[in-house]
Amino acid sequence: MTTDRDGTVPLSVVMPVYNEEGAITLAIDDVQRHVLAHVPGAELVVVNDGSKDGTAAIIDAIAAQDPRVRPFHQANRGHGGALMAGLAQARGEYVLLIDSDRQILLDDFAPAWQQVVAGRDGVFGVRAVRHDPALRLRLSAFIRGVTGLLFGVRLVDPNVPYKLIRRSIWLEALPYIPEDTLAPSLFLAVFAARRGHDIVRVEIVHKERDTGEVSIRRFKLFKFCAVALGQMLAFRMRLFSVQ
Repeated sequence: MTTDRDGTVPLSVVMPVYNEEGAITLAIDDVQRHVLAHVPGAELVVVNDGSKDGTAAIIDAIAAQDPRVRPFHQANRGHGGALMAGLAQARGEYVLLIDSDRQILLDDFAPAWQQVVAGRDGVFGVRAVRHDPALRLRLSAFIRGVTGLLFGVRLVDPNVPYKLIRRSIWLEALPYIPEDTLAPSLFLAVFAARRGHDIVRVEIVHKERDTGEVSIRRFKLFKFCAVALGQMLAFRMRLFSVQ
């Protein structure tokens, strides 16, 4: 892998994974074909978040054949904790945050990469059509409204699992984000908007989940949102206290 003298690479793809043995091979293949092949020197950081199935062994077997794939195994911390761990492992000048369920296609990554090559700070996806349960859609609308009220920013799809952004912006945001945050991707989007970073929003294809399991359901989803709201208020206090 080609790296700079300080160990950085042009792009780190960060992918949290939990119990995705049925999809992880294809998910990694998607990244290899549509992202790593397009960006020489790029890497894929796969965070196995305490999977109980055969996910870990599959990741390790793929990594043994492709040094661009970097596994990171940890005890279960939830999606937010896995994303934070992956970002801590990332070495890229840019990072691409994606999920492992293959609901978002990567076929159109090349134009997004050209946007940052041209000098943009990042590219965020927007799911114009979402194939998620109605409850998740309503909660997403609630989050969109809350971020507007609390932070004065308009985020069409704030927690979308498709964000390509300069890693330096993440490092700038990190001191304001609690270590145990449930939604670091959401807070990153808010931070980038509040600080006026040059982010392009592009429509992406979102499809039905083929395999795997939804990690947060029904009551747990409401509990997740209640905790996330408390963390969002704390994040707002930190962010606004220095402005």
